[in-house]
Amino acid sequence: MAHKDGLLRELTTLRRGWGLEADRLRSRLGPLVSGWCEIHRTTSDREARRVLREAISSAIAEFPPEDRLAVNVALGMAPGTQHALLSARIGVLADRLRISERTARRRVDRSFARLAAEIEAGARPGHGVPGPDEGWFVKRLKVLVRLDTAEPEVTEERLIVATREGLGRISAQFTVPRTEDGRDGERDVTVDARHGVRVTGGTREGQRHFRWLLDLPRPLSRGESHTYSLAYRIRDGLPIRPSYVFVPLVTCESFDVRVRFDPRRPPRVVWRLDRVPPSVLADPPQPGDALALDGACEVALEFAAPQLGYAHGLRWLPGQDIP
Repeated sequence: MAHKDGLLRELTTLRRGWGLEADRLRSRLGPLVSGWCEIHRTTSDREARRVLREAISSAIAEFPPEDRLAVNVALGMAPGTQHALLSARIGVLADRLRISERTARRRVDRSFARLAAEIEAGARPGHGVPGPDEGWFVKRLKVLVRLDTAEPEVTEERLIVATREGLGRISAQFTVPRTEDGRDGERDVTVDARHGVRVTGGTREGQRHFRWLLDLPRPLSRGESHTYSLAYRIRDGLPIRPSYVFVPLVTCESFDVRVRFDPRRPPRVVWRLDRVPPSVLADPPQPGDALALDGACEVALEFAAPQLGYAHGLRWLPGQDIP
């Protein structure tokens, strides 16, 4: 029942304002609706809008005509209902059904309750058994990059939310970008579970990309959250590209990163990277607005709703050693 109530709340929020025509649609989606439609696999609002339309249309296909119309009008899916306010769309529904606006609003509420029940009962798009890359999204990612240690270290803490029942295994991926001179060759990366998961297997994909399977302490229910932390170490002693970026492959609501530089080798300049196509990262550096290092020789940045498939983080120009 709690899951159904959560779905209804998310669907009710979705019909406000412009409905499915709203700007930044993906950022308005709750974890249950997003997981039901697997919105984390989409890369744009346009694609998310298409996926939602198809999923909702399929879920209400067997509804009575008046209930189908109520859902389509409330969400702005029906032709001629792309209005900025839900109240205006309620008026359109009242005119089409020849009922009062109060009755039209009650019909919308009833139809959305039925839609939530339909989703709860399993009217889910897609087929097959979901793998460890599916059925969850990241609510918050906090990263600490340490360059003042013998080996570069990256510590991640993730708060994830399950979007399917019985989520018990997820995955983690880490890539060491190719250095600018391209002479880095095969990399050696280890991972350590600080808390919240157990590393049960890992594979190398090419010379620089790594993937691990992570078992959760217990299966999660839909909508349930869990925090875990991993530490990565680059053990090969080879140079690294002077940057750290996060490219989300599943939905991430917030991303914080802190880079701690070695005070004996401070960078000449550090700048922010925000929504950068990953292919651009291999181009010669073009410094942006300089970021100041604090007294601990650190730079910290925050990113709200980083976009799927784009790079977010920071880049720097290495400095000279200080005796």
